[in-house]
Amino acid sequence: MSRLSNLKRLLSILRDGRWHSSDELATKVSWRFGHTVYEARKKGYSIELRKVAHNQFEYRLVVASSIL
Repeated sequence: MSRLSNLKRLLSILRDGRWHSSDELATKVSWRFGHTVYEARKKGYSIELRKVAHNQFEYRLVVASSIL
């Protein structure tokens, strides 16, 4: 139950397609947000990770654009 709500929180933050710091996600989702990212990826969500400084990372959800 808690994991599902963490997943919903994570996705609601990442849905804007912008980069979000690990500090922000730890505060807004859970200090173990990495497991929630893992669960989201298992469910098919594409979440990118980039290193911005020593031991500092950012995450974003890759949203597939529809072809018109």
